[in-house]
Amino acid sequence: MKKKLYKYGLLYIGVALAACADNADLNEPAGSTTPPAQVLNATVKNLPGAAIIYYDLPDDQNLKYVRASYKVDNMVRTVNASFYTDSLVVEGFPTKGEYDIELYSVSYGEVVSSPLVVKVNPDTPPYQKVRGTLVSAETFGGIRVNFDNPEKAKLGLGVIKKQAGGTATPIINRGIWDYLLIPIAPISAQNRIVEKQGDFYVRGLDAVTTDFGIFVRDRWGHLSDTLYVTETPLYEEQCDKSLFRKMALPTDSYECHSWNEVTKGNDMTRLWDGITDADPCFQTKTTTVMPQWFTFDMGVTAKLSRYKFYHLFMEEHAFQRGNLKTWEVWGRTDTPPADGSWDGWTKLMDCESHKPSGLPVGQHTAEDWEYLQAGEDFEFPAEAPPVRYIRFKVLETWGGMDFIHFTEFTFWGNVISNN
Repeated sequence: MKKKLYKYGLLYIGVALAACADNADLNEPAGSTTPPAQVLNATVKNLPGAAIIYYDLPDDQNLKYVRASYKVDNMVRTVNASFYTDSLVVEGFPTKGEYDIELYSVSYGEVVSSPLVVKVNPDTPPYQKVRGTLVSAETFGGIRVNFDNPEKAKLGLGVIKKQAGGTATPIINRGIWDYLLIPIAPISAQNRIVEKQGDFYVRGLDAVTTDFGIFVRDRWGHLSDTLYVTETPLYEEQCDKSLFRKMALPTDSYECHSWNEVTKGNDMTRLWDGITDADPCFQTKTTTVMPQWFTFDMGVTAKLSRYKFYHLFMEEHAFQRGNLKTWEVWGRTDTPPADGSWDGWTKLMDCESHKPSGLPVGQHTAEDWEYLQAGEDFEFPAEAPPVRYIRFKVLETWGGMDFIHFTEFTFWGNVISNN
């Protein structure tokens, strides 16, 4: 009896498997080959260089997703949206105007419905809007380009200069033009615009009257027309770090971290030893409080133009612990008071460290990491007076610590006096 049941059981399983095999298409993700129903009631919200299309989904179990297809720059672009949402964004339009968008419902078998044609009218794209706001000015060692980017679109700025003896030509036929910067370079904040407004700098230029071309590019490769300007960069030179001297004023936080007091491995002089990518750095005692400050002598009086600041960017210190977040830079030309007071000091600028990703403390991206490695740049206001003695007043660190640490800084400007 048991043998007979066993045999029938095998027969039943075999028949069931055969039946499944004969109807495999019913269980495959591909499902039916019948086209799904169209989406319904499409409406449009037009944006600069883009549009949002809203729609009602059909009551169709065969619907997997919605596809938008449209032609831009002689190319067909597609955007897919899951059936869990009721809208999609089409973007990358080169100019303001009317465009046809074809909406398709797509089945699990990748069968598409007949298209629903929706007309969109995107506004002027961001790269053209930003181009209209560009204003250039000469600055120390180069030029400064101010921009407005109200949409905070990811754009690139390109700056070219004319070769000696050349004539101006359109950007698409540069000929005698040299690139200074390639649009949308990998990481530096200076060649990518993501802020609402700000300044873009080109450095390392001689103090010679030069013709420049400035243009904007978006991430789809669209180029604005070129703004042609003539500027004469102001002379600047890098301040000689071999002349820098630490000052030990009574109210200053100049003593290095307690664990390294013997070797002085974290002494202030680390800030001008030329090493930007490794510890030891300058690190103050943990027994200090905020705000805290330190002072040094540049050895010359200079009209400062800018400085580059290098955080301690070991993995566990990136935008955290004692890395500076907000601080002030003060200066003076005469010898500071021996009592360490603030009498006679002039504030030169307020500074705040920028984190590209904006992520909370303890989290950072590859972009954040590269930004730290490149160093942060700060521009002295044009009205800042010449100085010889510099005082950093630290207000806050990224990690909320009562000590500070960073590896290096470099200053540029025009030396006025060696006395």
